[in-house]
Amino acid sequence: MVYSTVGYCACGFQVWIEYLVSSDRTWTYRFFDDEHREIDRCPQCGRRLSEDLLESL
Repeated sequence: MVYSTVGYCACGFQVWIEYLVSSDRTWTYRFFDDEHREIDRCPQCGRRLSEDLLESL
């Protein structure tokens, strides 16, 4: 199962978060830009991305 949502870096850059559930029912996530390239830092400000630091509207 895959679930996606959008979040925003503190600088305002839109980041997609993809949540994945594994066979042992643990959740992991990864971040993507608007062109679906996997990222770990904000392309706009360079800040390291963290699920807890992203804002939603």
